[in-house]
Amino acid sequence: MEVFEAELAALRARAETLASRHMAADAAHTEAKSKLQRHHLEAPLDADEKARGKLEAAVATCAVTREGLADAIRELRKLIADADQKIATERAAIERKAASNQLARDLDAVERILPEYLDASRRFVSALEALHHHFEATEIARFVANATAQIEVAAAFALQELRGTVAAIYNGSTPLPAPKLKSEPIAVIEPETPTIAVFMMKSAKFRDHDGRSQFAGQFEDATMPVRTAQRALRESVAVPTTDPRRAQLRGVRGGDFAPDAPDVVDLDAAEEPKAASPNVDPVMRAAVFTKIDRSAETRTIEIDAPRM
Repeated sequence: MEVFEAELAALRARAETLASRHMAADAAHTEAKSKLQRHHLEAPLDADEKARGKLEAAVATCAVTREGLADAIRELRKLIADADQKIATERAAIERKAASNQLARDLDAVERILPEYLDASRRFVSALEALHHHFEATEIARFVANATAQIEVAAAFALQELRGTVAAIYNGSTPLPAPKLKSEPIAVIEPETPTIAVFMMKSAKFRDHDGRSQFAGQFEDATMPVRTAQRALRESVAVPTTDPRRAQLRGVRGGDFAPDAPDVVDLDAAEEPKAASPNVDPVMRAAVFTKIDRSAETRTIEIDAPRM
């Protein structure tokens, strides 16, 4: 691998140098052709032919140089492709050898442990058979004995097949074993905390779900936690975004706000409404009763009573 990689690096360095020279030769050829053309267009028709001959010789020389470099670059590309193929072949051979050796070591471990496992299983079955009077113990013994017999037969076929795979991997007739899949942790996506957008009728301050202090200016839209928004609506600090006043008042203050002004409402300090008694009938709770003061009325009540 080191020899192949050194050879490939030398070929690529040489190809880069020749590519640079080819660009220079191409530019020189273009310049020589341009000079020859100017000579044909501008020189006197009866001028000395030696000047034209020199220009034509320069064009021919530049063309030969350019084509020679192009041929060399094409050949170098073939050599680089061959070197790449050699490295890929050598790398594949190294990987096959490593995989073959690893499989052989794994099989050695299985063949070493398998007799111990089978012997331990049989001894376990023998111990359970002493508890023949117990139904569950008898079923366990039957299950282990059956599984042990099946494992012994299946392992004989599987190990023999895998031993043949060791050589097949080494000579390339069988692809490399796929790597063991690793279980990746599942990223838990935290649900978005519910919020509500409202239109502020008064400036207010509140804390968001992360406890950070927020400011909502008067006659501007604000997005806040659901409980905070409900409190703002209940206290008439805000109205729904569907309120017609929003179209008339939105932005009229032009951002002229003072978060520390005394008229700024602290929504976190507002009191929550007291919860209704759970024993009250929901129909009675929803009903609207008006208390009438009758303390000033004079009433006379007649009742029947037996005479003594």
